[in-house]
Amino acid sequence: MENLLAAVTQIPGTQPSFGMCLETVFTLARERSVNRDPVTENRAGIFALGVLLGHHRLEEFLGSVLPDHDYRAARRSLRRVTVRRRSDWTRHFCVSAAIAILSDDVSDAAGLLKEELDAGRGGSGFSFTDLLADRAGTTFALRATRDEASAFAMQDRLARGFRVEEFFPPAADLPEGIPDAELQSQYGGVGGRPYNRLIAEIERRIAACAAYQ
Repeated sequence: MENLLAAVTQIPGTQPSFGMCLETVFTLARERSVNRDPVTENRAGIFALGVLLGHHRLEEFLGSVLPDHDYRAARRSLRRVTVRRRSDWTRHFCVSAAIAILSDDVSDAAGLLKEELDAGRGGSGFSFTDLLADRAGTTFALRATRDEASAFAMQDRLARGFRVEEFFPPAADLPEGIPDAELQSQYGGVGGRPYNRLIAEIERRIAACAAYQ
């Protein structure tokens, strides 16, 4: 975690990119994996991304992990990191990835619940784009920590440089901001046939990403 904060501090005035963040975290994981378990190192890196780019309250799962050094400027900069020009997709991706390494079966349910609440309580509405970001983050975490071979493979891929299409498929054409009434009438609600068609399309796009094959 401190490694990423320090890297951002060293480039004042420059907004860090999503790719730079992943590359920095996984470069350290790769270096440390020479004498340590690569799955554990990748899990630690993903959790750091979850706290710094996703939501600081993830820290509550493991206790205080943020460094004492004053990195407030770097943390503010990291909160503005975008993927495909959307900072909300960065948060969805990183929170879902962190939750996935804490509990393999809770991440998707948490993302879906958030979207349902948005649709029904005057929030931003149900978003299939956010669900894609959730699923991409979950899939990334599971591929990066599945076993030793997968952990090394993800480290090696990011060592060659981040390419957004390998990790996060196009999402801008998917529906979002859908009120609850429209979710029911147009998509048959959660589990309806039109809804399931879009979920299948999301899964197809994610499965086509090179990093997840």
